[in-house]
Amino acid sequence: MPHPAETQARRRIDAATDRARLVLLFERFWPRLVPIFCVIGLFLILSWFGLWSRLPDLARFGLLGFFGTVLLFLVIRLGGIAMPSADEALARIARESPEPHRPAVAFGDKLPPTEDPLTLALWRAHRRRLVESLRVVRAGWPSPGMNARDPYALRFLVPLLLFMTFLSAGADRAVRLSDALRPTLPVAEAAARIDAWVTPPTYTGQPPIFLTGDAARAPNEGSAIRVPFGSVVTVRISDDADLSVTAENATGGSVPFEAAAPLATKDGTAAMTLGEHRVVLRSDSKVAVNRRGGPLLAWNFAVTPDQPPKIELTREPGATLSGALQLSYTVSDDYGVLSAKAVIAKAEGPGNDAARPLVAPPELPLNLPRLRMREGTGETIRDLSAHPWAGAKVRMSLEATDEAGQTGSSAPVDFTLPVRQFTNPLAKAVVEQRRNLALDANRAGYVATALDAITMDPSKFDSDGVYLSLRAAYHRITGARDDDDLRSVVDFLWEIALGIEDGDLSLAAQDLRAAQEALKQAIENGASDAELDKAMKDLRAAMDKYLQALAENAQKNPSASPQPMDKNARVMSQQDLEKMLDQIENLAKTGSREAAQQMLSELQQMMENMEAGRQQAQQGDGGEMSQALDKLGQMIRRQQQLMDQTFKMDPDTDGSGPPPPEMTPEERQKQMDALRQGQQDLSKMLEDLQKQMQGQGMQPDGKLGQAGRAMGEATDQLGRGQPGQAVGPQGQALQALRDGAKGLAERMARQGSTGTRQGGTMPGQDPLGRQQVGRGNDLGSSVKVPDAIDTQRAREILDAIRRRLGDAARPLIERDYLERLLQRY
Repeated sequence: MPHPAETQARRRIDAATDRARLVLLFERFWPRLVPIFCVIGLFLILSWFGLWSRLPDLARFGLLGFFGTVLLFLVIRLGGIAMPSADEALARIARESPEPHRPAVAFGDKLPPTEDPLTLALWRAHRRRLVESLRVVRAGWPSPGMNARDPYALRFLVPLLLFMTFLSAGADRAVRLSDALRPTLPVAEAAARIDAWVTPPTYTGQPPIFLTGDAARAPNEGSAIRVPFGSVVTVRISDDADLSVTAENATGGSVPFEAAAPLATKDGTAAMTLGEHRVVLRSDSKVAVNRRGGPLLAWNFAVTPDQPPKIELTREPGATLSGALQLSYTVSDDYGVLSAKAVIAKAEGPGNDAARPLVAPPELPLNLPRLRMREGTGETIRDLSAHPWAGAKVRMSLEATDEAGQTGSSAPVDFTLPVRQFTNPLAKAVVEQRRNLALDANRAGYVATALDAITMDPSKFDSDGVYLSLRAAYHRITGARDDDDLRSVVDFLWEIALGIEDGDLSLAAQDLRAAQEALKQAIENGASDAELDKAMKDLRAAMDKYLQALAENAQKNPSASPQPMDKNARVMSQQDLEKMLDQIENLAKTGSREAAQQMLSELQQMMENMEAGRQQAQQGDGGEMSQALDKLGQMIRRQQQLMDQTFKMDPDTDGSGPPPPEMTPEERQKQMDALRQGQQDLSKMLEDLQKQMQGQGMQPDGKLGQAGRAMGEATDQLGRGQPGQAVGPQGQALQALRDGAKGLAERMARQGSTGTRQGGTMPGQDPLGRQQVGRGNDLGSSVKVPDAIDTQRAREILDAIRRRLGDAARPLIERDYLERLLQRY
């Protein structure tokens, strides 16, 4: 039995022998494999370089035969490699192992049969030494000796060139490999280049789609490329008379091409050759490139239709407090609405067909929340009281247009255009005759007769100028030669009516509205700073003129002054108006155009409220609904005060408010009783107001009932001495009061009230109708208007950017970045 140590040594030698035979086999194979790899690599290099398409057939097939012969010879050489023997493996182990005297080879020696004890002892000692020296048996790493065969390392050029040509071939790698076996194309065909791409319409915001080249990502065979309606397919072919482009729709009909340059066309067909071919996709189509009548490239397109925009009124057309037309609407489109307008026509009725209007219906462009907005709500306020059609029954529909030129319309609605309310009977009569003349030129004789009757007694006129103006209008009507003469009388009668009503004040108000509209259009259209400066200068001049006319009118008519306002109400001075105009200008110039538009709309609403309040003061309109709204405003202020006082009494204040005051238990109980009594009195006032409204035929809405119940709960909590539990119901009562007041004001506006309320403004507003921000509900816009600090900071940032941009020593890349920061989007 062999010793276990000898058995382990034998296993190590056998394993090392197997490894050595594999290493020897690799060393014999590798020098013969490298030439094969080099030949294959050289073939790929020449193919991806595009050599085969440039060679004639004889040279190309001759070179292919050479490559095949060399490759076959090198492959046959592999068959002559013999498997290494065990002796060769042991010899390699002896060379690679660190032990001297070749122990792995000596381990295979055999002792002849003998009975000599000395010989056996020596043999056993020899075997022990061999086992100890065979602890490390190595076969070594392969060393095929390529450096000796290729001392200049030319073999490494092949993978380098292979990598370069692989990148340069791009998507044409497979085509260039197949060119080795395809017949050679003529020179003209080999030099041809085909580029194709799809350009969606700009307004869709979609990027171009490349159909050829490295950037192309071809869909699965037979699938269609989805593109928007109106996309342009461009196919560019260079110098190839045998290539043609065709386009056909889903039914097989040809689609006409739109050429960017003169192109040679085939007789009567849609195919075009030589140059650039363009086709506009308006339905599912197929575009193909053909060579000698056979298909070469083809693309199927599925066209997504462009839906027309939608626009709808969100509520019936109404009038603002000053008599301007107010429209609220929603717009939507798949790619964005470009513009919108209101189309106004005379309502159908008896006798309207025979009428011959002198003046066309008013043109009313609509404001969009944002240019190219896909979905949103908008509001437009236009003062049409000066238009001759004001007061006439009209039919209106809204139209929205997208960039594709498609138009969507809303359902038509019939209503009466808002008209300015004149208090002077003579002015009312003049305006009525003006409308009659403007809507039907056939009634010119009737209007002249009416004016003649009005001016029958000159002594009844306070001013000779008014009498002479009306007589002049009469003679201009009777002596009119055409419709243009009659149209001039229409404008003349309006000026006479304004002069009769309140002198220069109405003309100044008209100029102010025009200046506001001009500034609004400048902001919406992204006007330059110079254009904004001019629009702001015109608005300031019109504002000064209006305020001056307002003051003069108040001096002439002291009895028409509004009733005294609450002494705690906020008053808007001329200095405040100037600050507001400065802020609008800064916002527009610093890029916050939406905020500038919002603030300009607030200014416009303020001036309309001022005009409406002045008209109401002249009319003396003090209705029951206005008085109820006044009382609600007082209740809102009182409820806010009670809520603040209750909040201060809460001992569990979380730190967000002021700490509770230090007081004795008696003082605290006295304060709690006062709060409870105050809340109870306020609840009683609200109950009395609801009964009074019901007695006057005004049915209160549910909000006031909610406020009463919340007040009752707050009273109970205060009676239990729990101010922290009373703050919540008080807040609910405050919110319900605000909602009730808002609903009452909207109801008053729907019933045709033309002025602001007597003795005050709406709850939460200052005397000019601006919404005040407090702890309660803020009914303002969602657009945040920056305050003066934000505006000043923005101005400082822009100035710093301009200073840096003016420094010529700064790097070009930084200056380019600063220029992009100053661009308006």
